[in-house]
Amino acid sequence: MTGVSDLRPGRLARGLWPWSALIVVLTALPARAAAQGVRGWTSTNVQMVGLRPIAMDTLLKSQVTIDASGNATYEGQPVTCTGDSLCVGYRALDRARAVVATQDVSLTAWGLGMQGLSVTTLLRARAHGGTDFVWPRSDNAFDAMLAYAQLVRGPMLIRAGRQEVRSGLGFSAFDGGSVSYSFTRWRTRIQAYGGRSLARGLREPANEALRGLEDFVPDKSVYLLGGTVGARLSTTSVTARYQRETLSDHSGLESERASVAVTSALPGVMVSGSLDYDFAFSRLGKGHLTLSVPLLQGHWLLEATARRYVPYFSLSTIWGYFAPVSYTEVQGRLSWSASPTLSAWATTGWRQYGDAGTAVVLRPLENRGNTASAGLAWQPAERWAVRGSYELQWLPGAFLSSANASVQWKPLERVSVAATGTTFQQIEQYRLGDGRAYGGGLDLSVGVTDRASLTGGMSIIRLESRGGSVNSPWNQTRAWTGLRIAVGSDPGMADGRTR
Repeated sequence: MTGVSDLRPGRLARGLWPWSALIVVLTALPARAAAQGVRGWTSTNVQMVGLRPIAMDTLLKSQVTIDASGNATYEGQPVTCTGDSLCVGYRALDRARAVVATQDVSLTAWGLGMQGLSVTTLLRARAHGGTDFVWPRSDNAFDAMLAYAQLVRGPMLIRAGRQEVRSGLGFSAFDGGSVSYSFTRWRTRIQAYGGRSLARGLREPANEALRGLEDFVPDKSVYLLGGTVGARLSTTSVTARYQRETLSDHSGLESERASVAVTSALPGVMVSGSLDYDFAFSRLGKGHLTLSVPLLQGHWLLEATARRYVPYFSLSTIWGYFAPVSYTEVQGRLSWSASPTLSAWATTGWRQYGDAGTAVVLRPLENRGNTASAGLAWQPAERWAVRGSYELQWLPGAFLSSANASVQWKPLERVSVAATGTTFQQIEQYRLGDGRAYGGGLDLSVGVTDRASLTGGMSIIRLESRGGSVNSPWNQTRAWTGLRIAVGSDPGMADGRTR
């Protein structure tokens, strides 16, 4: 993905210099209206990932060993022979490793000489050691995830800089400004925002992040413009949003979507729902409607959900023109809480996919499937906690059977140790074939002081075949460690501790 690797820190810094300069100037202002203060955190994380890929080999039949039962093996691994002279088998390659370190700094400063003015930043630096493969994003040394100044004046809030909007339309990040105003009398809030759009999940210019991957994207910036109206009437809240992205010269449309979300607390039932619409394709997108009913003094909770899902792709990619298949789903969930130390839940669902525009010879393509899951949380003692869950998906073209369990122990107030286990089988999509993966790990968390905490852990996964295709060694290992330190204090708390 050359577009991402070409985004060097210098280029990113040039794009951020207006906001960086603004933040530096604001921070340097004398504190007159209120006491200056800084609150936030820093986090240092190091992760090691070791993978042992599996490759397929074609062997001569004379190279393999065949026992009395007709089973063929090569160097202890099962192989399949086709014809009189050739066999096919799998082998584990040499282990490849990647080591990545990240440094995050999140700070909010206030008391900058103007009442209601504050500055927020979330910066991330990356480094990687001598590795056998490139870990995603590890070649980008610096990212400014957030960098904006905020001014609050009564019911009005103004932001300028690198910011994000989280909604049913996704996480949209942009370099620009936003203004919101709250009408207390009508319990209504309106917001307008816009600026240079950033690639989803990358916090970098949308067109540059895609360059090289899809050359047909014009070499122009993408501008984002959006607005929100939210209102609360008694126990019902409604939020409507519109968002549009265009090329900087207005020669093309990147996306145009709208959404509405509703939450209402009716007598004996909670109702929530959402729906979005894609103007570019003139079709409804994803949506859901959920009814939640508490039973038996809240010890039981019954939920019913109707859901529609359509994959979304912007117009800068070709994927949207391949008519992504939608699905509709009906799901029920029953939760039980006997006490604060014991709870359980179970779900079941039925799913039907839309027309895929294809067919299997001599019979129609299957389009229905079922899902189910269950889980348990139990705290048998003050310092012990046990959790477990199981998930089953039996869908057209895919099957998943997955189980997870963990046991947590707190020998001291600031020390926590957890042992985890997992097993899963996935056929077809991201397939394991007829094999199953097994794994486990250990997690450690230590509160060094009131402001500093240390975490670490490791995990291993092994793939085993039930059909004789491959029995690999422990082919995936992970290890990580992290140090998080709180900075500053909250003046609104009596003891001055950080949140």
